[in-house]
Amino acid sequence: MQANSDGAWILVTGATAGIGKALVARVATDGRNVIAAARDPARVRIPNGPGRVEAVRLDFEEPSTIEAAAGDVARIAGAAGLAGLVNMAGIIVEGPLEAIPTQALRRQFEVNVIGPVALTQAVLPMLAKARGAIVNIGAVSAHLTPPFYGPIAASKAALASLNDAMRLEFAQFGIRVFLIEPGAMKTGIFATAKAARDVWLADRPDLERRYRPAFAAMERAFEKSGADDPEVVVTAVIAVLSGRRARLRTVVGKGAGAFVLASRLPIRLRDRLVKSALGLSEALRPAN
Repeated sequence: MQANSDGAWILVTGATAGIGKALVARVATDGRNVIAAARDPARVRIPNGPGRVEAVRLDFEEPSTIEAAAGDVARIAGAAGLAGLVNMAGIIVEGPLEAIPTQALRRQFEVNVIGPVALTQAVLPMLAKARGAIVNIGAVSAHLTPPFYGPIAASKAALASLNDAMRLEFAQFGIRVFLIEPGAMKTGIFATAKAARDVWLADRPDLERRYRPAFAAMERAFEKSGADDPEVVVTAVIAVLSGRRARLRTVVGKGAGAFVLASRLPIRLRDRLVKSALGLSEALRPAN
């Protein structure tokens, strides 16, 4: 990535943890200016690098912060506009669909879908002014939904559809739109989702007993397959922000490509393979 010589700014959401935190550090170290958006701006880490970092408050569960954040971005970016927007912020809601509270399902879409679109709308004039790029962070589960990950997969599938609409509609403004879909990454987001799942199931011991073997099997399967380093996502985002020719929809992370290929198989065969790979053939055996 070339050092910033024109005062251009990149807006990154979800900037205090996981991949977002790593991306802010990388962009600033490479010499670009970053607006780091987070629920708690005080937690934004300011790296030692030639690029500047400005923190702004943004919480997709508080819609009023979106307009306020857009005002802060306009003040920081100034007349040059916004060179890039990386919609990184997201949460995972997991668990059996019969147990997930509807409030949690609404939160999944509020944070992963509605919030990013609302923010994009709010900063669109700034992106158009700079003929910037939008990078939406999806997930490989948008192609194939594993058991107990229906909410997160549905939200990322919705984001993928909206990404396609953005790409076609925003081209008239000179804005390029990209979708990056990671597989499992070594971040704390999965532990947070698991903890929330266990809280819900604590109120339903009958369901907890029923699904306990399936959860244990999946955890063993995930430990065996492993997760990738978040740096692979950071590298993919950097390639887009650098202006190099990049694929419009990119899957990253080990095993993610096989996930996409499996999604193209006949449904019954795909279901059998998914359950077998996750050790769920017995735990989710159809009733006779």
